[in-house]
Amino acid sequence: MAFPDGQARDFGRIGDFFLSQRDRWVLWAPVALGLGVGGYFSLAAEPPAWAGGMLLVLLAALLAPFARNRAAVLLWLPFFLAALGFAAAQLRAHAVAAPVLEYRTPAIRLQGRVLSVEALPRGFRFVLGDISPQQVRYSWGKSYPLPSAARITSRIHQPPPEAGATVEVKAKLLPLPPPVLPGAYDFQRAAWFGGFGATGYALGPVTTLSLPRDWRYVCAAVRAVIYRHIAAAIADHDAAAVTAGILIGQRGAISPAAWNDMSRAGLAHLLAVAGLHTGVVTGWIFFFTRLLLASIPYAALRWPVKKIAAAFSIPAALFYLFLVGAPLPAMRAVIMVCAVMTAIILDRDPFSPRLLALAAAVILLLRPESLVGGSFQMSFAAVAVLIAFYEGTRGWWSGLYQDKRWFMRPVLFVLASTATTAAATLGTAPYALYHFLRVPLVAGFLANLLAVPVAVFVVLPVGMVACLLMPFGLDAVPLKIAGYGVKAILAVAAATAHMPYAALHVGGWPLLPLVVITFGGLWTCIWRGSGRWLGLLPVLAGALLIPFAPRADALVSTRANLFAARAADGRLRLLPGRADRFVRNEWGAREGGAGVGAPLACGADACLVSAKGHLVAFAKDAAALPEDCKKADIVAGNFAIPPSACPVALLLDKAALRRTGATALYFNPDGTVTARTVFAARGRRLWTPRVFR
Repeated sequence: MAFPDGQARDFGRIGDFFLSQRDRWVLWAPVALGLGVGGYFSLAAEPPAWAGGMLLVLLAALLAPFARNRAAVLLWLPFFLAALGFAAAQLRAHAVAAPVLEYRTPAIRLQGRVLSVEALPRGFRFVLGDISPQQVRYSWGKSYPLPSAARITSRIHQPPPEAGATVEVKAKLLPLPPPVLPGAYDFQRAAWFGGFGATGYALGPVTTLSLPRDWRYVCAAVRAVIYRHIAAAIADHDAAAVTAGILIGQRGAISPAAWNDMSRAGLAHLLAVAGLHTGVVTGWIFFFTRLLLASIPYAALRWPVKKIAAAFSIPAALFYLFLVGAPLPAMRAVIMVCAVMTAIILDRDPFSPRLLALAAAVILLLRPESLVGGSFQMSFAAVAVLIAFYEGTRGWWSGLYQDKRWFMRPVLFVLASTATTAAATLGTAPYALYHFLRVPLVAGFLANLLAVPVAVFVVLPVGMVACLLMPFGLDAVPLKIAGYGVKAILAVAAATAHMPYAALHVGGWPLLPLVVITFGGLWTCIWRGSGRWLGLLPVLAGALLIPFAPRADALVSTRANLFAARAADGRLRLLPGRADRFVRNEWGAREGGAGVGAPLACGADACLVSAKGHLVAFAKDAAALPEDCKKADIVAGNFAIPPSACPVALLLDKAALRRTGATALYFNPDGTVTARTVFAARGRRLWTPRVFR
C-alpha cells in the first residue's frame, strides 16, 4: 500500500527516532521483566507450576531458526524477558510456599526460634519460626497444622528476646486478615512472601530457652545492641525511635503521632533505609578514606587513592545492607553504589541510568514480589526521575557551578535541594496516592529543605561515628548530638504537617490509571530528545482518570460485622460503635469520597438504608429478618441466612462473605447492582485461602 509523501516522512522520522536511541534500548529490559512479573500477579487463577518454564522453552525453540538474525533476536528479546519475569515470579511464589493458619487457635504454648524482632511504642513484635507443636486440636475434635512461622505481638513489659534465640510463649494465633475491600492492600500476599502464615498476640511473657548460636543472626544482634545504646543515650522516646529508624531501619517504636507528622510532612522516607542512607554512609566512607590516603605523601604519589577508596566503599555498603536487614530500597541503593564504585575502579562513567536498570533487573529476578509493593515503585520512580532530570539539565548545572563567587555555593545548594525535592515528589506522587492515598505538597517541600540537610550532615554521620565508638563505650555524646538533630527534624515535621495545603488526599482508585501513568513516565525518563515529551500525554490521561474512580454505594466487611452506606450528600456512613477500628479507618480513607458522615441511624435489630432506588437492610438479629426481607431488595447479616428464608435480589450473609470476602456494592443508573468482592478481585492464587475465617 502506498502512503502519501508526508505520511511516509512521518514514519521515517519515527524510525529515525528509535534508531537514534539505540543506546537506550537496554533500559527497557527491566520494563519487560516487570511486565512478566506483573502479568503473573494479575492472573485470576494460579497457572500450572510448569507454565513459566515451558514458556521459556517454547520461546527459546522459536528463536533457534533465527538465532543469527540480529533483527529477529531484537524482536524476540522483549518477549523472552517478559517470560523470564513471569517464570521468576512463579518460581519465587512456589519456593516460599508454607502452611497458613486456617482457624483462630485457642490459647496454646508455643516454642520456636525468633527470626526477627522489632520494638513497638508499647511492647514488641517478633516472628517466631520453627514452631512446635506442629498441629493444634480444636474444640470440635479435629486437629489442623500450625504454620511454620507466625508474627506475634507482645504488650507485656519485658526486654524483647534476641533474634535467633529459642523461646517459649503462651499465645493465640489468628488467620491472616484479607483485604478490607477489593483492590486494597493484600496482607495475605505480603505475608506469603514474608515467610509467615499467621499473626497472633502473647498471653504471657516470652521465656528464652537458649541463646542464639547461628552466625546468621549476628547482624540482628548488632542492631539490637545499637538500639539499646540509642534508647539509653536519648531520653525522648520519639527522638530515640526516629534515630533508630534513620540509622538502622528500626522504626516500629515511633509513636502514632510522630509517625503521622513525619508522613504528612513528607519525611517518612528518612525512616526507610534507601538511597539517601546508603549514599551518605558509603559517601562519607569514600570521602574519609580518600582524604586519609591523600594526606599521606607516599600513598598520594604512588597509589590510586580514588580507586582504593572506592574498593573500601563496596564492602562497607554490603555490611550496611545486612546490618539494616536488607530492605528492598536498600538493596536497590547498594546495587547501584557497588556498580558506581566498580565503574570508578575501572575508569568508567559511574553516573548512568544503566545502573538503575541493572538494580531493577536484579531485584525483579531475586524478589519479583517487590514489583507490586509501594516501596519498590516509589524508590525506583524517585531515582528514575532524578536521573532523567539531572541528565537533561547537566550542562546548565555545570555552568552554574563554575561560578566562583562565594555566595553562589549556598544559593546553589538551596536551589539543588529544591529541585531535587520537587523532582522526587513529582516522581513518587502517583505511587504515594495509589498506596497511601495522599502525597505531601507544601509541607513536603518545606520540610525536606529543612530536615534532609540535618539528616545528611548531622544525624547520619554522627550516628555512624557513635556506632563505631560503641565497643569502647564512647558513644553517648555523639548519640546525644544525633538526638538533637532528630528533635529538630521532629520539630520541622510537627510544624509543617498541619499547614494549609500540607498534603493532597484522594480515595482509592483502580490500577489501570497507575499503569498508564507509569508507561508515560518511563517513556519520558528513558528516551532522549523532543520525542520523550510524548510520554506526558499518558501521564496526564492517567492523572485525569483518578478523580473519576467509582465509589461504592454500600460496603459489607468480611466478617459481616461492619456495614456502611453512602448518603445522598456523598458521605459514607458506617454502623455506630468502635468495632473493627482498622477496617473503619481504611473504609473512610478509600471510600470516604466527600467524607465520613454521622453513624447510621439503626434500630436494635437492623439498619434500613435507602440509596438510589434500592433499600438495603443490615440485619443484626434473626428476629428482624422476616420484616427486612419483605421490605428490602438487598439484605446483609452477620449470621447465616438460608436463601429460602429471605428471597431477595441479593443476599450477603456470614457464610457467603466467608467465601467471597468483603463486598462493595455499586448501584447503577439502570437499577441493577454490581457487586465487587475481594475473592473476585484477587482470584484463586497460592496465597488466597478458600474461606476467609
